[in-house]
Amino acid sequence: AMGALLVISGILLFGARYWAVSARSLKNMLPADVDMRLDNLTLNEVGAGDRTMSIKADVAQYFKTKDLFVLERVRAIILTEGARYNIDADKGNYDQSLKVVDLSGNVRVADQDGGLLLTEALTMKFNEGLLISEEPFCYSTPSVDLEGLSFVYRTREKLLEVEGRTHFLYR
Repeated sequence: AMGALLVISGILLFGARYWAVSARSLKNMLPADVDMRLDNLTLNEVGAGDRTMSIKADVAQYFKTKDLFVLERVRAIILTEGARYNIDADKGNYDQSLKVVDLSGNVRVADQDGGLLLTEALTMKFNEGLLISEEPFCYSTPSVDLEGLSFVYRTREKLLEVEGRTHFLYR
């Protein structure tokens, strides 16, 4: 019953959108501007082609005037063109109107081929299929380790563009 109430409330409060929300409990709802706090939030986005994104957060605050979710203990899954990326971070902001997620704190991106990317901050541009970081990073695969200062990863082409000085270690 609570789940149905949340879906109906989401439709009434936010209008018809392309996301679904589920949460175990609603707290601190402020009717004046419809800002709210949610525990165990799940957001799902569908993009062009077969791209999907699912974002889960232990705690989230939604600010309607900015169409922004502020997230804590974030887990995301991006499925695109047959590839899967599992992403974890301590914190994040999701700008729903732009479909952009800014993550920070122990950001970890794992792909289905055994690749693991570690950095302190990452921007996911869902519509463009981009993962971007202007922070030092470490990327490991079964055959190579790579360290650098910043990168742009194009999920559609599976192309990692590294900027600045980098170090490779082949196994």
